Amino acid sequence: MCGRYAIIDGKKIFLSFDKLKDLEVRGQAFEMLPRYNAAPTDSLPIIAMRHKKLGVERMRWWLTPHTSVDGKPLTGADNRPLSAFNAKSETIETTRLFAPYFQNARCLVPADAFYEWKKINVTKEVRGKRKDFIERQPMAIRMLNDRMFMFAGLFSVWRNEHGEEFPSFAIITTEANELMKPIHNRMPVILDERDFDEWLDRDNKSIGDLKKLLVPYPAEKMKAYPVAKFVSSSRNDGPECLEPVKAEESLF
Repeated sequence: MCGRYAIIDGKKIFLSFDKLKDLEVRGQAFEMLPRYNAAPTDSLPIIAMRHKKLGVERMRWWLTPHTSVDGKPLTGADNRPLSAFNAKSETIETTRLFAPYFQNARCLVPADAFYEWKKINVTKEVRGKRKDFIERQPMAIRMLNDRMFMFAGLFSVWRNEHGEEFPSFAIITTEANELMKPIHNRMPVILDERDFDEWLDRDNKSIGDLKKLLVPYPAEKMKAYPVAKFVSSSRNDGPECLEPVKAEESLF
């Protein structure tokens, strides 16, 4: 899954990707940056083809279908909101929520890092006795050269009765690569720049070809390292979220 990520300087998009140098900046696309600990329901920049022009704009990270009656996320049988910040690649073309947007509303989500929590065994002294516990070790995952990268995403635009737009998005996940397997069994889909055009083309409805892009990113191009538990609360945000620490230090 992908439930937290970092995007530091949105303007790096124009410097990092040749295919995105001519992006139209819509509204206050980068107003809330830097974000070192972005979480679901935050408003964050995404890249999408809208009105026949490629641009970057802010959208809410929790996909709300354009067919929603009241602009709220879909709910399940228990009336609780269905999780809609991640879309599973293996079933994306058949799910009621995500299938329509996989067909013709795909986007890129820029990021500098994402976080995942690794379960590790630790031993602590409790009332004079040593006991074993399972702790969740926060890990930061980045490119080897710390370069910005792009998640594969889907977006929706809900409009109220006055025509006001409320856009939202989800990040697509896939099975873990060799780097991620010891940390978590899922990871976000990261697209290579050569695949941007195919992914963003809203006239491209070749489900088979599009699904071929939804694979684990090469592990040898990535790195993972432990960070402090500071990042575990979405209320915390700052450069310290990305600072590497010794694993045993990060758990206390």
